[in-house]
Amino acid sequence: MHKVDPMEVMLSDIFDKVFYNRERKPDYCWDCDGEGIVDVEVYRPHNVDRDIGVIDVKPMECETCGGTGRVEVEDE
Repeated sequence: MHKVDPMEVMLSDIFDKVFYNRERKPDYCWDCDGEGIVDVEVYRPHNVDRDIGVIDVKPMECETCGGTGRVEVEDE
């Protein structure tokens, strides 16, 4: 399973905004940044097969946008 490094994601977002001037469009979901998937921390406790507890990351469908990456934007 591919591990997601939160620092790498944050630096990638900053890099895109600074060097490529990629800004999030208003109708993109703010929780998943338009991806439709968010990384959720899963706590795996100590047990017989694991000598220490770990925090793992599991990709899941974004609840805010339902996995579409877009949200309804109401006109003010």
